[in-house]
Amino acid sequence: MPALIVQAQMSTLPEQKESLKFSEKRKKLAEQKKTKKAKKQNLKGIGPSREQLTSLFEHYQNGRFEDAEKLAVSITNEFPKYQFGWKVLGLVLKQTGRVSESLAASQKSVQLAPQDAEAHFNLGITLQELGRSGEAEASYKQAIALKPDADAHCNLGIALQALGRLDEAEASYAQAIALKPDFAQVHYNFGITLQELGRLDEAEASYTQAIVLKPDYAEAHSNLGITLQELDRLDEAEACYMQAIVLKPDCVKVHNNFGNTLKELGRLDEAEASYTQAIALKPDFTEAHNNLGNTLKELGRLDEAEASCRQAIALEPDFAEAHSNLGITLHELGRLDEALASYTQAIALKPDSALAHFNLGFTLHELGRLDEALASYTQAIALKPENIKAHNQLLRCLFLQDKKSIFFDELDYLINQDKASAIIGSLTCRSALKYGLEKPNLFCTKPLNYVLHNELNTRYDFEKIFVEKAKFILNENQILNRRQSLLVNGNQTLGNIFDIKNDYTNEIQNIIRTEVEKYRAKFKKSEEGLMKKWPTEYSLYGWLISMKSGGELKPHIHEEAWISGSIYINVPRKLKVDSGNLVVALGEDNDAIDTRINEKKTINVVTGSMVLFPASLMHYTIPFESEEERIVLAFDVKEK
Repeated sequence: MPALIVQAQMSTLPEQKESLKFSEKRKKLAEQKKTKKAKKQNLKGIGPSREQLTSLFEHYQNGRFEDAEKLAVSITNEFPKYQFGWKVLGLVLKQTGRVSESLAASQKSVQLAPQDAEAHFNLGITLQELGRSGEAEASYKQAIALKPDADAHCNLGIALQALGRLDEAEASYAQAIALKPDFAQVHYNFGITLQELGRLDEAEASYTQAIVLKPDYAEAHSNLGITLQELDRLDEAEACYMQAIVLKPDCVKVHNNFGNTLKELGRLDEAEASYTQAIALKPDFTEAHNNLGNTLKELGRLDEAEASCRQAIALEPDFAEAHSNLGITLHELGRLDEALASYTQAIALKPDSALAHFNLGFTLHELGRLDEALASYTQAIALKPENIKAHNQLLRCLFLQDKKSIFFDELDYLINQDKASAIIGSLTCRSALKYGLEKPNLFCTKPLNYVLHNELNTRYDFEKIFVEKAKFILNENQILNRRQSLLVNGNQTLGNIFDIKNDYTNEIQNIIRTEVEKYRAKFKKSEEGLMKKWPTEYSLYGWLISMKSGGELKPHIHEEAWISGSIYINVPRKLKVDSGNLVVALGEDNDAIDTRINEKKTINVVTGSMVLFPASLMHYTIPFESEEERIVLAFDVKEK
């Protein structure tokens, strides 16, 4: 059966630190200008004394903001036209978190001294913090016009970035770097802009330079990790996040993003720990709750996954992704009507979510509401035309509805796009049986020629490596079973057994990879798409199936796999010749119309057998009768 798509949330860390400028110029002013200008003002009684100015400056520089505020208020009350008092008052109010109050003082400072570049700069910072980026841009530009300065160019870049004018932000950061090449903050902010522009290699270089200039720059290590993660260099990303955590262990976003990388690496237990740590540091961190829910779902802990998704929604009711991910969990729990409600809510909140439309279509499809499913898949494709999974499911839906003309239009489109997948390959074979119309099969024209049956008993310690471990996993009752409508009188484990029990299944995974490489070597001269288009990187997804007497697995394909396989842990003694055997076929028997024949192979499997076959092949098991349990380890080779 096709798997639902899960979207895990990942946030960047554009922690844009602003440089607040109150330069040593004031000291020089206190020593130089004050001896002239301030003395004259004092003689006239229109300015503060040198002692007042020196005290004000020292209070601010030494972080004595309460004393600085009292003195600044006193000076502005007594000398309302003396600009320096307003300037410091604005800075103090901003530093103590009263940004709205600081605005009036900063504006007054600019009004009294329109040629003071610093005053325009500081006003820009205040406007930026208030979210008024357009006005902040004007202030920074005025500061630059009066005095070209790296800090002002940097902050102008921040304002332009907030306004979405990334090319202009890039130019501002480049100018700041030209003026001050060792300005680590600018290299960091430049990296953020380049990352948003999709120029990841350049972003990597900017973050790296920021770290060279400032090795303890935790935010730069973190954002370098995000960039490397996007470049699929996960081991390097992991190292960056670990360094960021060493430097700043209480940064919740780093723990969350580290969890995303660990999840991609298949280390789900560690990912769970990272998300949990992020939540411990910030209990209302909705993104971490949502990501934890996704991880718990993959670990097969569906009740906990549901609770995490619902917690994310409770904290942020408009969080569309959390509603969508809750729908996926509910679907796995077999509560399809509730899943529909969650997807519908996700779409109401975010109508352009191709993912939510796809998952809604998938659930409607399972409920047999094919017309509605078709509409959802069509909408998902309209929003994201390159979504091959949506095209695949649309094709399947059209075939099941017997919409011959539209089906072939879609199939021709996919063939012209040179798309190869198991579901396209399967439906190309099935449509030939049903309609008698042969089309190029880009996946595998003759898939029955690529079925390989081996015996593992003679080459490995099968009892110790496979049988003991499989029975232990099934008997420990820590892994849930998934809802499986194709399975009669049996159970199937939930989630990827190779992720959930990674340490326990390492040897099994290594053997499977060895056998897969032998499979590739055997057919390496083949011109079939199955071999020519083999994924450059693949992952293994496995599960255990146990059946009791009378059990069977109905016809199906593995739509998201490249090849599929099964290892027979225990096959009961056959009371009939074909009892419990595996059957692989081009399609279902009712696909074959007129004189066309659904070609198939029956494979005589016994304990220790391993079968590998193209995932496009329809396959099922023949029912068996026995007091023994039939146990199979099934797996898919998936494009990574």
